[in-house]
Amino acid sequence: MNKKLSKRRLYIITGALAIAGTTLVQAMPGRAVSFSTPEGVEGKPKVETSGGASRSGGQCTPGVVVKPEEAIAPLVPNTKLGLTVAERPNFFAYIPETTAKEAAFSLQDEEQNLVYQTKISLSSKAGIVRISMPEEVAALEVGKDYRWFVEVLCSGEDFDPDNPLADGWVRRTEKNPVLQSKLEQASTNLERAMAYAEAGIWHETASMLVEARQLQSEDSSGWELHWQELLTSVGLEAIATQPLAY
Repeated sequence: MNKKLSKRRLYIITGALAIAGTTLVQAMPGRAVSFSTPEGVEGKPKVETSGGASRSGGQCTPGVVVKPEEAIAPLVPNTKLGLTVAERPNFFAYIPETTAKEAAFSLQDEEQNLVYQTKISLSSKAGIVRISMPEEVAALEVGKDYRWFVEVLCSGEDFDPDNPLADGWVRRTEKNPVLQSKLEQASTNLERAMAYAEAGIWHETASMLVEARQLQSEDSSGWELHWQELLTSVGLEAIATQPLAY
């Protein structure tokens, strides 16, 4: 009798595990958002500054050697150049734990003319910040390269050579028919992020994933997997698990 009960209990447990396993597989995303730089997009030089080398990443402590995950970093592909289809794209940067209260964001055109500049309030905790451009700023021109900077204001002053500094490049391009078709078929921000990633459009890939996370009710399942895969695919695995700071 006990053997029959034990066998029956085993059948029930096995069946429950099978159902749970099926549910888990269905809940997991079919593929993570992985980014690959499109052909023809060449890399851009990294700005080397004494500030980036002499201070502790962003902690405003002189003479300390830091690990990659402890240094200020722009969220850009390995090439340092990210494509966008937006007139005024979002920019993302990782700011480590710091005693500074503010960071400065600036955007320059190819002739080093200042296009936009703003200040970012910082908390003491490490995290990824987003910088958005207001509507009154002139739209990026298609086909032109722009350089952007994020500077941790340790001294309270902009462009201090001792301030930690990170830079990236952005180029606006136009949507091709294939991307446009996929975006029209997409019903969620996750699907839009995948479409942009496949087309090599960096800034909108990151933006769509962040928006998916903030909505909570949409695409929230497995968001961390997608985000970590995206950053790892462009060489940013050192900060792939850092939280959003807003």
